[in-house]
Amino acid sequence: MADPGETREKIMQAARSHFARKGFNGTSMDSLVKDTGLSKGALYWHFTSKGHLFAAVLKKEVENIIQNYVEGPSEGEKDFNDFVILRGERIIDMLWDDPEMRLLFFTLFIERLRGGEEGRELSDIAGDLLGSIQEKLWPVAKGAIPALRNSEARDLYRIVLMTLRFLMHGIILEMGFNLDLDSAKECWRFAMSRFDFKSEGLK
Repeated sequence: MADPGETREKIMQAARSHFARKGFNGTSMDSLVKDTGLSKGALYWHFTSKGHLFAAVLKKEVENIIQNYVEGPSEGEKDFNDFVILRGERIIDMLWDDPEMRLLFFTLFIERLRGGEEGRELSDIAGDLLGSIQEKLWPVAKGAIPALRNSEARDLYRIVLMTLRFLMHGIILEMGFNLDLDSAKECWRFAMSRFDFKSEGLK
């Protein structure tokens, strides 16, 4: 009997490629059944819908980013500006080397713009993932940024994180078109040089 964990991983690996290359609408559960060699029953036993499967794929991608690229500063990284620059460059490297990951997030963005029931479902997925990221990064940010240490700092934290995310999104969208790898990192460094995370006022 197949191991349930291995079966789930097999489905998610196939789904990752399908969602990235064909988009959300272009991917069907039937195509995944054919690609994995599993029965439709086995597929739906692990994932109740295509939206559920897409959410699981995206969640795994986000967890990988957090675990491997956005951990807190090490003892040798006293300057938080340098920490943010370095972690941003790591994410750019990862996305440059993994075009399917870039395509997955493009797919999420495009399908949210399409609207309708599926667009709303994907917007909910995105909202849940962003909420998870904010909660996991909050202790790191609060410990490293003086302006976030007062009791009313959560709104400021949300705005800072949203701004960094929008800047990164803009760079990612241009990678492979108007930006090569070095230019993408240069843009990130330039943007981050305009922040002063050490300031009490967070300039």
